[in-house]
Amino acid sequence: MNVMLRMLTGVGCLVMISCAGPSATQPTVPSSFLAKQETIAQASRQRTVRREGTSGFEMMADGKEAYLARLAVVEAAQKTLDFQYFIWADDVCGTVFADRLLAAADRGVKVRMLLDITHGAQTEVKSAILAAHSNIEIAFFNPMTALKGVFAGNPIPVIGEIDRMQSRMHNKILIADNSLLIGGGRNLADTYFGVDQKHNMRDLDFIAKGPVVSAAAKSFNLYWNSPLTRKGDRTKLTGKDQDKLRAMRRSIERKKHHLAHHHRCPYPVTLARQDALKLLADLSGRMIWAEYEFIADPPERMLRKGKIASPVWRTVEDAIEGSQKNMVMHAAYLIPQEETLALLEETSKRGVTIQLLTNSLASIDGLLAMTGIANRRKEVIQTGAEYYELNARAPARKDYIHSPKITPLGMHTKGLVVDDRISFIGSYNMDPRSKYINTETGVIINSPAFAKRLKKYLMQDLQPENCWHVTQEKNGCLNWSGRTQQGQPIQHHRDPEVPLKKRVSYWLLTHLPWEDLL
Repeated sequence: MNVMLRMLTGVGCLVMISCAGPSATQPTVPSSFLAKQETIAQASRQRTVRREGTSGFEMMADGKEAYLARLAVVEAAQKTLDFQYFIWADDVCGTVFADRLLAAADRGVKVRMLLDITHGAQTEVKSAILAAHSNIEIAFFNPMTALKGVFAGNPIPVIGEIDRMQSRMHNKILIADNSLLIGGGRNLADTYFGVDQKHNMRDLDFIAKGPVVSAAAKSFNLYWNSPLTRKGDRTKLTGKDQDKLRAMRRSIERKKHHLAHHHRCPYPVTLARQDALKLLADLSGRMIWAEYEFIADPPERMLRKGKIASPVWRTVEDAIEGSQKNMVMHAAYLIPQEETLALLEETSKRGVTIQLLTNSLASIDGLLAMTGIANRRKEVIQTGAEYYELNARAPARKDYIHSPKITPLGMHTKGLVVDDRISFIGSYNMDPRSKYINTETGVIINSPAFAKRLKKYLMQDLQPENCWHVTQEKNGCLNWSGRTQQGQPIQHHRDPEVPLKKRVSYWLLTHLPWEDLL
């Protein structure tokens, strides 16, 4: 969400440019692919669910464990590594993973990286130099900007296709040797692993083994082979690229250690193979085996005309509709529109206790998303749901922030537990962008034991010292109530702990009519 402002600005520019007609220099997606709107609608109505027996799952809430698990997977891989990510940042974590992927490729592992956002992306990952390695392939899905060098010449969005330009691949998947899967909400950036120097996000992942890995691999390959994916053309590689690759090895090693030292990152930048295997064995031993549904939006959704709801949304919706007793949800960007509000109200009227947690103005990483949240607060409360916002200075932040300086805490979690039995972890936000615009993925796990584990994590932030309970008074005004760490009650009648400059910008943005893009 922190890239939304740049994206909207870019879209505005494209609208103006489109008056001049389509670009003659940019190739288009084949018209036959664009024309099949009924096929696209049908693919989006069908849930791309793969279910076969049971699979093993363990949740990863702590940023350190999530980082180490990914590092262990990369260090232990023997045959293949497939990465599919929305953001791969040019920071400590992003550079460490670029370095270790290069090392994996050196020992013969076939690496595929499928990325969405290139603005601010990890320098080596988005360059043609890393793609010069014979075991590394890099691709960009539905790129927003023209790419050069070995990435030039494949289909990209053309001027005038505004809908597709704003549609992004929000999926987050890591598959190793077709035997281990890491999925959920985390991007590859310091803030999602608790080591950023300015702002850190509470987040949620899962690691899994069993048939669910094959399901994720099928989804990955659909995106990898889509006409919307731009891959590097190896025939354009030159001897200079190979020379640059040799120089990059030294450069990225220095950069990795420099960043880790400068940012005082407490995590290791490499793992010995035996340590990686031991960590993965421990995670596997903790897994709960259960029935599951793996859900992933088809890549064709990028080409839809009009509103077509995400299959991931419909699966989450079914879980909510089937609730009988209680529901706890963490939604980092909770912007429910009429259909979702009606669902919450109907569920609440059936006697189901609903607890919803989202970001506060002080905790969120982007003002644009907060405007959508703020404009829907009263309506959410009126459905009968209990509505909470994260306290950016919650005592619990010390459990999730591992940087030397304790920064404000935000949330990027997308998690749900229904009736202490059904769990959801994925990339899907409860907002219009996830429902109608982006592509998403997630997993439903049918297990009381797993639900108990996940609910304990979700409920920690719902303790009164860690969040604000937002209610509506008789005069229509909102009230934020919580407690200090010592148990003393606190109340606010406007967004807590927000400086004036941020408050003014936020107030102005709430009056702009762009909820459908949030």
